[in-house]
Amino acid sequence: MTAWVLHRPSQFRLPPPLALTSPEYAADYNEIKSMGAFSGSPRSADQSELALFWAGNTALYWNRIASQIAAQRSLRLSENAHLFAVLNVSMADAAIACWDSKYRYVFWRPITAIRAGETDGNASTDPDPSWTPWQDFFPAGTPPHPEYPSGHSTVSGSAAFALAAVFGDDTPFTVTSDVRPGTRSFPSFSAATAEIADARVLCGIHYRTSCVRGNMLGQAVAGYISTHAMGVLEGD
Repeated sequence: MTAWVLHRPSQFRLPPPLALTSPEYAADYNEIKSMGAFSGSPRSADQSELALFWAGNTALYWNRIASQIAAQRSLRLSENAHLFAVLNVSMADAAIACWDSKYRYVFWRPITAIRAGETDGNASTDPDPSWTPWQDFFPAGTPPHPEYPSGHSTVSGSAAFALAAVFGDDTPFTVTSDVRPGTRSFPSFSAATAEIADARVLCGIHYRTSCVRGNMLGQAVAGYISTHAMGVLEGD
């Protein structure tokens, strides 16, 4: 898809995912195999719930957050127009950049990797042919597209950057979910993106590295957009 502001979808393409034989991959694998399992996981009740809480529409969460803070700050119409334009164009281009990397590398999801662990050549990754992710709480289960990087973390990284540029990172807010009841509170945008990374691991659908790098990709996209689009015109 043609990007809105980026010169091309691959402009900030990530490096390849972790090598299957690396100790870092084994660490990611074993974390998600344990913490992201549908049953028998050492997750706390809150960890299980926050994983489900964030399994909704990524852009919707961040537009709700922006709406809440904009209302609290009594932004003018022109300020709101600029805020939501930058926010949503950043999220759109972040998603395009994310899918560029996803289909460049086509990395396997944990459900595939764990059920066939002996094929990765890593002595530290024991397979479990019957492993099921916590994401199977929802009928759709694991998303049907490549794992690396995390789309939720990439888009959220861009949104957090865009909002922090206006309000500062240490801005408290609450957010609701379109898929689960309740409200969660955060002291900062970075605290929310950290919990989102945890959520994807705890759901059993993304490795930790995919979330960390996805967040970095989103920030890079939003940083570029903040300096190359929708700037000040004639002092207004």
